[in-house]
Parts: sequence; structure tokens; C-alpha cells
Amino acid sequence: MSIDIGTVRSLLFGSGARIVVTAVCSLVVVAAGAFAAGLVGVPTLESVDNEFGEVTDDRTEIRTFLTVTNPNPIGASAAEVSAEYTVDMNGVEMARGGGSDVALEPGTSTETFTTRMQNERIPDWWVTHIRNGEETEVAIDATVSSGALGRSTDVTDRRTIETDLISQFDSDETRPINANSPATSDPVLYVNGTRANWGDVDERTTELELRFDMYNPKSYDIPVTRLGYTIYMNDIVVGEGETTSERVLRSKQVTPVDTSTHIQNQHLDDWWVTHLQKGEETDLRIEFDARVRLPVVGTTITLPLDELTYEETIETDIWGNKNENESAADETDTTPAPSERTADERTTDEDRETETEQSETDGGGERSETEDDGGILSGLPLSSVSDARVPVLGRS
Repeated sequence: MSIDIGTVRSLLFGSGARIVVTAVCSLVVVAAGAFAAGLVGVPTLESVDNEFGEVTDDRTEIRTFLTVTNPNPIGASAAEVSAEYTVDMNGVEMARGGGSDVALEPGTSTETFTTRMQNERIPDWWVTHIRNGEETEVAIDATVSSGALGRSTDVTDRRTIETDLISQFDSDETRPINANSPATSDPVLYVNGTRANWGDVDERTTELELRFDMYNPKSYDIPVTRLGYTIYMNDIVVGEGETTSERVLRSKQVTPVDTSTHIQNQHLDDWWVTHLQKGEETDLRIEFDARVRLPVVGTTITLPLDELTYEETIETDIWGNKNENESAADETDTTPAPSERTADERTTDEDRETETEQSETDGGGERSETEDDGGILSGLPLSSVSDARVPVLGRS
């Protein structure tokens, strides 16, 4: 059987439509062969960056930016490119997301993905943070892969967050306690030192063990019938309670008074919202009061213990880019208004904007966004507050 060459030409090249189909098929075959032979590169994942977005009572938005370089002169959609990532803290998953059929333009571009963390899981992270000695490892793992080629590229980022929430409570400072009451002269007591340690922590509560070295300057013993506390984080009450076991402060002696306070972990998700709204900053405050009995006058008074109020400023930088973002904001704030610039300066700015728009049109730095539901989060460093010192009395 003979094949007529003219017939073949007619079938393949007999019309403009057939010419287009033939050319497209040829390009697909060539592209597939080039990918398979390794002549066309697999997109490379360059970096992963995160930032917090909108935060509500229930959820925290986490935006993840995957910067990918496509070394090919054409888009990578034919290679079935997909991306996925996870973010966890001490093994507690805080975000998981990604997308399939990622269409990457030639060169370097950034893909944006959004996950929404459930705030109710903040206590899960908190427990691991305290149990781990106030230390958290933030782990970010991301992968860009090609289904057509069976190849992938990974980026792993590890950083450690260390906090020091309570060490500043340790003090040998002597502080007078005044009653401001006609029932007795002031000061009624002195606190010669304070100590703090973490106690038991579980899914419900975090125990904070406190010790006060209290000196009684009076000529009579003073029973302490109640010691109360309230713990605030950005004015959110995260713990409050009291101990009612009586302690007797002997005359002219220093008596150690031990008490346990408790953070109610279920309140930490409410605190988390305020922490992010304030730019990852928290004002920690612990207030105390005591009820003492004065045997000489036969009355019981309540001491506010304002001198023992403990305050700390907690700042966190979960993603490690807080300073960069603040610097960028400062630069923006110091830019003069357009009406204050010269004509030459405005012309230069307009030229830059035109160049930026053209660069984005050419595929440089474009961002496409995909939403996904995801896991959890949180973490914390601090500064101290010092008080005026008074003479040490009755120190043993």
C-alpha cells in the first residue's frame, strides 16, 4: 500500500487551523521531552515568609508567602506545579496550606496563601512552652513539587523563641507595706524578698509558685488570714484566686509565706487577640492583697499590697520579621506629602511607579492568593520594672 505524499501534506498543512494544531502539538511534545530529559529546570523554592493578618475572637489569619524561581523561559503550568507548607510550634500545628496547579511565570515570583488559625488551640502551645522551660521551636516546612516530573524542592526554617516571664519577680528589695488605717501605725509589715517558679502545668491551669519573705516590725504577732491575687495580660484577667490558710508572722522576725497562683489556660485565647492587636506586645501585671488580724486592737484589715504589684512588658516576634516591618512603616511615615515635594521629585517618583508597574506586568514579584483552613499558634521576651529601694529590716 503506497502513501500519497500530497495527501499527507493536505491533511497536516491544508489549512491555517491545521498548521496551528500541528505547531501546538509539536511544542507540547518538545516541552514534555525537555522536562523529562532534565533540559528544563524544576522551579526552586527560595524562601518562606509569614505575617499575621486579620485577628478575631475565634481565628487568626496567617499569610504565607512562597518565593519561587522558575528557571524556564515559559510558565511552569505544564509541569503540574503545586505547593504546600506547614508551620508548627513545639510540634503543635499552627498552619497548613498550599495549592495545586500553581502557574509560575518565568523568573522569580511570590505565591500567597492564607490560613486561619483557630485561637482555641493557643492553650495547647502555651502548655508546651512552659513545660519546655519557656522555649519554643518554630518550624516552617515548605515544598514546591512537579507532578509531571516527579521532582520537588524543599525549604525548612527553624528558629527558637525564648521567654523570661517571671525571673524579674525574684528580688531582694525591701518594700514597706502600709495599712493607711487608724487601727495601726505604718508600716505594718515589710517584704524583704520575693521569689517565683513555675509549678504544675496541664491543659487547664498553669501554676505559679510564689514566695514572700515578710518581716513583722511590731511587738506582737500578726496572723495573715488571706492572700489574694489577680493576673492580668493586657487587662484580660487570666487568673485570680486566694489562699485562706492562716500564717502567723512572728514579732521582729522574717517569715516566709508561700502561695500558689494559677493562670486559667482557657483565657489565653482571649489574651492572644489583644497581643496581636497591640503589635505582639503584652502588659503583664499581677496584683496582690492580704487580710491580716491585729490582736492588740482586735480588728481585721485588708492590705492592698500595691508595693508588690509585679509588671512586665512581653514582646514577641513569632516570624522573625517584626523589626523589618516596623522599619518599613517608619520609612513610609517619614515620606513627605506630594504637595511638599518639588516638581523634579514628583517626576522621579512617577517614573519609579511606572517602572514598578511594568516590572509586575512582566511577571516579576506577582502574587496569587489561595485560601485554606489550617491549624494553630503563639509565643513570647521581656523588660523589667524596678522599684525604689528602702533599708532592709529584720533580714535573717
